[in-house]
Amino acid sequence: MYKFFAALMTIASLTASAAGMQVITVDDQHIQMGGAENEEAEYYVINPAVEIELDASGYQFPTVPGHESNEPHAILLIIDDEHQFTADWEPGVTQYTLNNATLVPRFKDFNGFNAGDEFAIGIGILETDHVKREQVFILQWAALGKVQP
Repeated sequence: MYKFFAALMTIASLTASAAGMQVITVDDQHIQMGGAENEEAEYYVINPAVEIELDASGYQFPTVPGHESNEPHAILLIIDDEHQFTADWEPGVTQYTLNNATLVPRFKDFNGFNAGDEFAIGIGILETDHVKREQVFILQWAALGKVQP
């Protein structure tokens, strides 16, 4: 999944909160889906960190056919195609701290955002097919980023 997004990379700046934590703001400027074929969205660039804040305040997520609400269910973080993590999306909550305490690993524990890492963040609906024993993640927003060396 990450490799699909890798072709769409550009560079953007990142803001910091009053507490000094780096903030990734969910917006249309950075979305890596739904744009014109030759249009590339901006790319988040962060400094190495043990945690970041994901802020979706004011962002209107698209409706997903077959679902009553446009409210996401989950956050997906992929680092360097090898590390995958999820976090629950709580109804009405728009700011999330992504760190070792909040991210559930699929394979390896979360060890922070390290120099040179490339990452993808997706927000959407995580569905489980109990018959097929598989999960499907329906993206409503996705972005790419890189951790500075």
